[in-house]
Amino acid sequence: MKKSALIITTLISIGFSSWSSAQVERSQLTDIIEQREPASDLGNVITVKEGELKKVYFFTQITHLANQQITHRWLYQGSEKAAVTLNIGSDNWRTYSSKILPSYWPGDWQVQIWYGDLELLSHDFTVVIEP
Repeated sequence: MKKSALIITTLISIGFSSWSSAQVERSQLTDIIEQREPASDLGNVITVKEGELKKVYFFTQITHLANQQITHRWLYQGSEKAAVTLNIGSDNWRTYSSKILPSYWPGDWQVQIWYGDLELLSHDFTVVIEP
């Protein structure tokens, strides 16, 4: 019984250690990824031409989560439009997800980075339609 309690306590502390030390080193909204790096910075306003689609990427560099997964959640006006699960291959990992933004969804967007039930970071942006 004591051995089982010790194993459970150890597993919980290992899980909590990864959970508490996970860190988003960098994140950026971009429309170009080159060699796993963002090549532009879209900031907080994205312009989409009327009647067109625009593909954007959310780049993330994360540390201390080797062999774990994170999720990028793309929300439009508070409603989830996509959830992308990303595998983390080492303790210093660069990854990204993409979303195609249609011109008929102007307004407030958010990308959230989740590790399990923990939200690590969010990035708010606005889609503006260009006639």
